Amino acid sequence: MAPRRLAAYVLDCPDPRALADFYGRLLDWAVDESASDADWVELADPAGGAPLSFQRDPGHRRPTWPGRELPQMAHLDIRVSTLQEGAELALAAGAVPLEQPAGQLDANFRVYADPAGHPFCMCACAE
Repeated sequence: MAPRRLAAYVLDCPDPRALADFYGRLLDWAVDESASDADWVELADPAGGAPLSFQRDPGHRRPTWPGRELPQMAHLDIRVSTLQEGAELALAAGAVPLEQPAGQLDANFRVYADPAGHPFCMCACAE
């Protein structure tokens, strides 16, 4: 039996190409055109890990943050050296800062939303 491994992490969104472009800028990853089409766009991990993929969902609804009316189902944590570096990268890519969770104002992460409204964290974490 072949070893199991993660094939992809997929985000539903109304415009896969636009969201792939956002995360491509944020992570400095390139689109794998051979694995992409109008309804599915895949970013290749240059380190060889599972790709980050984006699937068209015309009914996609933005999660509410920090409210729970439309909860996030999962989120990405992106490792950076410092919170300042994370903020600069996120804002330059087009992210929107979100409210920091109560009781987490001094935490080693900050919360942002991508263009489709998915919350994600920029984490100042040691390697």
